[in-house]
Amino acid sequence: MARKRESDEGGAPAWMATYGDLVTNMLVFFVLLFSMSTLDQKTFSEVAASLSYTMINLKGGDRILEGGAANSIIAFDFTKYDSEEAEAKLREKYVEAAEEMVVDSERKLKDKELDDAKNDIRDIIKEQGIDDKVQVFEEKDFILVRLEQEVFFDSGSAEILPQGMTVLSSLAEALRGIENEIIVAGHTDNVPMTNKKYATNWELSTARATNVVRYLVEVEGLDPALFTATGNSEYRPVGDNDTPEGRQKNRRIEIKILK
Repeated sequence: MARKRESDEGGAPAWMATYGDLVTNMLVFFVLLFSMSTLDQKTFSEVAASLSYTMINLKGGDRILEGGAANSIIAFDFTKYDSEEAEAKLREKYVEAAEEMVVDSERKLKDKELDDAKNDIRDIIKEQGIDDKVQVFEEKDFILVRLEQEVFFDSGSAEILPQGMTVLSSLAEALRGIENEIIVAGHTDNVPMTNKKYATNWELSTARATNVVRYLVEVEGLDPALFTATGNSEYRPVGDNDTPEGRQKNRRIEIKILK
């Protein structure tokens, strides 16, 4: 019986479909990893590099699954390259591409976490009814929460008021899921200190920032390694110190969440 003549088919070569399946499978694999656990960037990048190298460091005809051609995921064939150097460059290209994909996915995940935290903070401000005392800004490298002194402290004091503790407890819930560095800065107006506890506005602004950090860490249980407390005294004003309204704006606490 005569053999049927195979018809020529157009379209992309067969290996393109196989390669496309590989890329899709790798993407799904990494998405599943992210959905099941949170890994630091270094560990995740090492896993990606190891997996990618293993998948491409195969000789011609080797398969990831044992069995016939119909059961294999992919078979890499580097025999068409003229030298080991060309083969090594191809392998390196695949590893770099996989690492970039993982880092980009992790970056997007962190951006979403920050965006969720920012929206939660804005909701908290509305719930607490302190919209006129708190502002939230987003810049390229950070999210800034600016809270006027009246929310937290009496004049000349660094002791956190009960209302301030309530606000901080709510803010802590919004910050609990992120691992970004957080800088808490105290600011004052230019009115000289008149009490004996704090010699200058430097001491007062630093004490206020420190007490806010201590509350978030010691009472709310946030990671102390993420926090830095700084005092800026009167030297970074956001309002005019020659007016009562301006001085009120300058007496503030700023919580900066770095991206």
